Amino acid sequence: MSNTLLNNNSNFKIVVSYAEKLFFTNKGYFNWIAITGIIAIGTFIWTIWFNNKKYRADLISKTRIDWMNQVRPLYAQYIAAVPHYMFLYNKAMVGHDERAIEVLTEQMDEIKRLYYELNLYIPDNDSNKIILDDINLLWYELSYVSDYYDYGIRKNLFASRINNYRSTSYESGVDKYVSGLINRSSTDGSKYFKNEWEKIKKGQ
Repeated sequence: MSNTLLNNNSNFKIVVSYAEKLFFTNKGYFNWIAITGIIAIGTFIWTIWFNNKKYRADLISKTRIDWMNQVRPLYAQYIAAVPHYMFLYNKAMVGHDERAIEVLTEQMDEIKRLYYELNLYIPDNDSNKIILDDINLLWYELSYVSDYYDYGIRKNLFASRINNYRSTSYESGVDKYVSGLINRSSTDGSKYFKNEWEKIKKGQ
């Protein structure tokens, strides 16, 4: 116990001795040059730390801005391409439009590209759940387009010469449902990208 106290006292005296030599001159005057040097070194270290932190924050913000500039147009193209494809499908299957039939495959290839790119760019986590759900639901509904038209055509449920080209409840119901999905996807997307922009401005 006593040896420990002696060692502590000895260490304390050494520290005090170094402090006296650092902060006071041989004549006992306060050494302002040493203090100024310590402040300069501290300021230099803080400046390096602050600049590194700011650089990382700026880099993250730039990366997120670049990400948003890539994803937002893809999302807008996607939610526009889905109803356009359904419109073309209607013209092809019900109206027997040859031009629509020719471009259907090309249009579906474009939708596939957009779908896969969006899923690659947007991480699958809770904060992105709403927008990913909209993307996947639209994709899921497209997989039933052929079944929907096959059934409707067999049952004469589309506007045609048989019913004097009057819109049917079958068509109206599906059109209303798809329009609702598109509108919801557009609204959700607007909120989502607004929130992402707010995060960027806050440096999150």
